[in-house]
Amino acid sequence: MKMKSIAALLFAFSLFPLSNAFADCDYNLTVPTFAYGVGDTNPIVSGTVQVSRGQGGNSSNCNNFFLAFTKGWAGNYNRRGYNITTWVGYLYYNFYKNNNATGVLKEPSDISSTNEVIFDTLSKGSSKNLNYYFSLSPIDASSPPSAGTYYDVVQVQLYSGTYTNIVSYEGYRDLYVYLNVAKFISLSMVDTGGTYDGNQTSKTLDFGELEQGEQLGFDVRIVSNSGYILKVSSSNNGLLKRVGGTGVKSQIGYDFYANNSIKTLTSSAASPVTIASGTGKTPSGGALVPIKVAIKTVDDKDPGTYQDYVTLSVISND
Repeated sequence: MKMKSIAALLFAFSLFPLSNAFADCDYNLTVPTFAYGVGDTNPIVSGTVQVSRGQGGNSSNCNNFFLAFTKGWAGNYNRRGYNITTWVGYLYYNFYKNNNATGVLKEPSDISSTNEVIFDTLSKGSSKNLNYYFSLSPIDASSPPSAGTYYDVVQVQLYSGTYTNIVSYEGYRDLYVYLNVAKFISLSMVDTGGTYDGNQTSKTLDFGELEQGEQLGFDVRIVSNSGYILKVSSSNNGLLKRVGGTGVKSQIGYDFYANNSIKTLTSSAASPVTIASGTGKTPSGGALVPIKVAIKTVDDKDPGTYQDYVTLSVISND
């Protein structure tokens, strides 16, 4: 089972006076809250700020303005949101000028080119909406971030003039950043010693000519950001049955091991058996559960093809 989250934006407008008493050019700024749903694919999305201007400010230089973005809690331009529950985990992201995630938006003292700042002109009594672009840093599919909300605050600062010739600091708005990570869980069935592969969700154990004591195995890798419970069920309740056959001569028993511990599957078709569990975020590469199947006696059994269908299922437990 894999829980997916589609990227979404939430806008909540605030209309308060700018946080500076020396707004010489009579500008105002509206900055919506930014919320993003983290999923399997995380596209670049845009956010919008609105710049408006009153009737004050008579200097011709007041027609020019620019927007600067502070570093946020990271204290550098590897911006990140912190898990608001644990304050331990975090997600890296950034704000850009361009829709191809180039031109990191910066503070005035760090701006070195027009590609790092949003700028425009505005006449008295008018307003403009301006876009910035958000991109989430790549997430390792084998080690997803813990479920929850990740939070950061970045100041969007408004200046009249240009970044090389500032007329006045007009004030700022806080840009509240919420990155929402849904619960995620995935199961992978790989060769013994193999690494997690989300595309490997089935496995065939071909014993060839059956012999008592013959063993085959594989590894289950579980990736979760919210704990897991792994269960197993056997359609024949722990028996290999001959295709087209009936009776005890068409049944061969087997032992099923998980984590080197034998599991009883005699009623598992109706009541799946828990074979492993864990809490919280799984380790990088996923939690490992080795599986082994050992054939019991084949004496006095009818010849033919024997099979069973075993289902492994995993659910979140946090």
